[in-house]
Amino acid sequence: MESNIQKKAKTEAVLAGIKNLPPIPKVVFEVTRLLNNSNTATNQLAELISKDHGLTSKILAVANSPLYGIKRKVSSIEFAIIVLGHEDIRSIVTALSLAGSIQSAPSKYFDPIEFWVHSMVVGTAVKGISTNLGFDFGNEAFVAGILHDIGILVIYKFFNNEFNQIVELSETENIKLMDAEERILGITHQEIGKFLGEKWDLPKNLCDTLNFHHNPLKGVDNHKFISVIHLVDYMTQKLKIGSFYWDKDFELDPGIIDLLNFPSEDALDNFIVDYEEMFQVTAESLKL
Repeated sequence: MESNIQKKAKTEAVLAGIKNLPPIPKVVFEVTRLLNNSNTATNQLAELISKDHGLTSKILAVANSPLYGIKRKVSSIEFAIIVLGHEDIRSIVTALSLAGSIQSAPSKYFDPIEFWVHSMVVGTAVKGISTNLGFDFGNEAFVAGILHDIGILVIYKFFNNEFNQIVELSETENIKLMDAEERILGITHQEIGKFLGEKWDLPKNLCDTLNFHHNPLKGVDNHKFISVIHLVDYMTQKLKIGSFYWDKDFELDPGIIDLLNFPSEDALDNFIVDYEEMFQVTAESLKL
C-alpha cells in the first residue's frame, strides 16, 4: 500500500505534468496594461471589460453587494470604474478571471453554481469585514476570498476519479473531506491551491491563504490576513448562506477569536448574526 508521502509525490508529479493547467487569462494582462498607463481613459478600460459580458455582470454584482461596502447604486461598468477605483477594478478582474479560468460541468458530487456563489460571497464579504474589524488588507483580500477554494476545483477538473473517491470515502467512513483528500491524494486542496497560486505568481500572502485557510495560525507571516478569510468562510457555513458542500465539516479555529480582537466567543457569534441579511442579499444577487 502506498504511503501518504508516495501519494503526495505522485499527485505533485501529475500536477506538474498537466499541460492545460490554466495560465493567467489574457484579460488580466490587458487590463493591467491599460491601468499601468496613466493616460488610459475610463471609457477605454470600460470598453475592454465590456467585451466580456459575463465579467461585466459579475463586476456589477460585486459593486452592488451590501457586503462590499459601496453605498451607491452602480449601474454601468464606467461608473463602477469611477466608484471602485483602478486598484479595486484590477483586483476584481484578476480574481474573477482566474477563478473563471477553470471551467467545470456539474456532476453528482459537484455543483459549479454552488461553488461559484460560495467563492463570490467569501470574496465580496472579506474586504468589507476586514475593514470593519480594523484591518487594512487592501484589494488582495477580495482576491484571496474568491480563490481560497480553487484547489477543490483543480481536484474536480484534473483528478475527477479521485474527487469522487474522496467524497465516497468521507461519507462511508464519516471522516472530514480534508482527511479524505489526504488519504486519497496524499495532499489537500489547500496545498493544491498553493501550487496553482505559485504557478500564477501570486503574492506570498495569497499563496499562504490558499495553503492555510482551514488552519490560519499556521500562516505565521500572514495569520491575521488568513484569519479573516477563515472567519468569513466559516460564516457561510454558520449562516448556511453561500455555503459549500466541501465545507460541511468546517471548524472555526478558536485561536482567531483573540487574534481578530473579539472579546469573547459570544461577541463573535453576535458579529456573525449581524451580517445575516447582507449575506442573504449578496448570495441571491450572485446567482448569475
